[in-house]
This record gives sequence, structure tokens and C-alpha cells, in this order.
Amino acid sequence: SWAHREVKSMTEKIRDTVKPQGALKPRIQTAVNKLQVQTSKMDAMLTNLHQRDQQIFDRIVTAMQNHDTQASRVLSSELAEVRKVSRVLGNTRNSIEQVQLRLTTIHDLGDAMVAIGPAMSTMKSLKPTMSKFMPEADSELNSMTETLNGLMTDSLSGDSFEVQDSAMNEETNAILQEAEAVAEQQTGENFPSIPTTTPSTTPTELPSKTPSNPMDFLE
Repeated sequence: SWAHREVKSMTEKIRDTVKPQGALKPRIQTAVNKLQVQTSKMDAMLTNLHQRDQQIFDRIVTAMQNHDTQASRVLSSELAEVRKVSRVLGNTRNSIEQVQLRLTTIHDLGDAMVAIGPAMSTMKSLKPTMSKFMPEADSELNSMTETLNGLMTDSLSGDSFEVQDSAMNEETNAILQEAEAVAEQQTGENFPSIPTTTPSTTPTELPSKTPSNPMDFLE
């Protein structure tokens, strides 16, 4: 039917527009390698956060054993902040991993154009968080974006082609939602609940009432 002829998938439109590019695979791999470097750095930061979480949790238990309400409240607030940072950083890490996985599934230029647009959009949305926790990652993200943008520019034929913003946003949101769900699940599995009752065990060393900065370990 006429309607059927008019309707073409985004991939088909892109494949009709792009031209051969022999260096596609190495350049995609370069982008993937840069993403892997950032996820490795974030894995190390998350490990430090988990260790910090356990240390503060133990201090809360100690404070409650000593019936020190003030210290337990201060430490609980500090622990809540650490866990907030963990969730945000975990979400960012998983989002970048999803972008990486999508790039590794590229087999031809049509696939590349479909994957690269949402990947660039996702990384752009992650920049504020990355810059906050990993200032050095900002230049890396810019470099990755330039690499992907170069792939798109060099792969296009004379006429310009733009993936619809709505389609990009939909895919980007899907990436972020998927990563957020994984981050929340992992957070629930890795972190014990903040104690709310006083354990009936022998009191031990009284913790300091001066809260430490939960971001100190990131410096």
C-alpha cells in the first residue's frame, strides 16, 4: 500500500544515506576503549564508597550501643549522603556501560548511525554528574563525543541526515532508566539498612561526633 511504501525504519533510512567507511571498526573500538577506562575508574570509586559505607555503619552501631543519640544521628546523615552519592555514581556507571554495549553491537554504518545518536545524547546528559565526581572525565567525555561525531560526519553522504530528536530522546531515556534500575537493585543488595534500634551488646569505643566529609576519599 502507499502507506507501507512511505514507512521505512530509521535504520533503512540511515543505510540509504551513509557511504562506505573502511575505518569504522577501529574508530568505534577507540570510543569503546575510552568508555571502558571511565567505567573502571568509577568501579574503583564505588568500591571506596562501599568501604566508607561499612565504616560509617559500624560507627553508628557503636554509637547506639553507647546510647549516644547525637552521634548516631550525625553519622546516619553522613551515611545517607554517602549512599546518595553511590546511587548517582552507580547510575552513571551503568548508563555508560549501556552505551558501550550498544556500540559493540555495531556491524555496519546503518547500525552505527542508530546507535551513535542516542549514545552521544546519553553522554551529554551524564556530563554534569561526571564532572562533579570525576572532573578529569569531562575532557574524556568531550573526546568520546568528538570521536562519535566524527564517525557520523564522515559516514554521511553529501546530503545531511539527522536522526529525529524524539527517537534519540526515547532511546536515551531507555538507557538511563535501565541503568537506574540496575543501580537501585545493586544498592539494595550491597548496603545494609541503617540501624534504627539499639543493639543489646557490650558498649565499645565512643565514635567521634564530628562528621567527616563523605567525599574526602574522592580527592
